[in-house]
Amino acid sequence: MSWPEEEPKDGRNSPLPMRKSLTKREILRTKREIDRLFRSGRRVTADGAKLVYTRNDLSESRVFVTLIRKYGNAVQRNRAKRVVREVYRVHKLNIQPGWDLGFILTPGADSFHTRETQILELLKKARLFSGA
Repeated sequence: MSWPEEEPKDGRNSPLPMRKSLTKREILRTKREIDRLFRSGRRVTADGAKLVYTRNDLSESRVFVTLIRKYGNAVQRNRAKRVVREVYRVHKLNIQPGWDLGFILTPGADSFHTRETQILELLKKARLFSGA
């Protein structure tokens, strides 16, 4: 007697093309890749944030979040980055794949709604957002 095969619970063999979570592969981490982004990327600005973006050779987009100098204390800096990563995670299915995105934040209101408005405005200016 054999047991029926279970579906994997971690989503690795999921029929969906992209998971809603933010995976390690979707975060731009190495100094070399970040330098390439800032050296050859195009830029758009909105009130409170900037976006630097360039094409990558992958099937998914990757994100990097940084802050200008003197952006409050560690708690404020970490919250600001966490909020932007969450905005990206929520809307990534509407962002065109194959781009490296670098968000540069300036001090201001770090509420989810405010940052969401800024990030979506930047993505629309760069013509990378296909959502409504």
